[in-house]
Amino acid sequence: MVRILISGRHVGVTEAMKQYAQEKVGKLAKIFDRLTKVEVTMDIAHDAHAVEIVVDANRGVRLVGKAESPDMYAAVDLAEDKLVRQLVKHKQRLTDHHRGEAARGAPPPAPAGGLREGGGAPAAAEAREDTYEDVIERLGEE
Repeated sequence: MVRILISGRHVGVTEAMKQYAQEKVGKLAKIFDRLTKVEVTMDIAHDAHAVEIVVDANRGVRLVGKAESPDMYAAVDLAEDKLVRQLVKHKQRLTDHHRGEAARGAPPPAPAGGLREGGGAPAAAEAREDTYEDVIERLGEE
């Protein structure tokens, strides 16, 4: 459950503005389901409408999206777009972290079926993992 706080600075936040911001925040929660708190602050300063959205995710991760526009609804859209990109990037970092060698630039896994293009033996037989003893032996040769 995401806790959503919507406030205004130098502006009275109408019910329609709250509803619109909650819809946009709902999209963020669909992208990354581990959000704990979202703070939306709307501000008006010298004919510019500013929106700041602060998202707290799990493990102390805090992402911020700020945007200014002549229209408050457009500013909410721009701030939400910035946070979408940040959340997608954060989510990719988390999944890449758990993939191991595939994330660090190792060759992609063998195609389905495990056969090489020319037929013959499975590709897994060629790419054998080194054992601990193999690594120690190789280090001793250097």
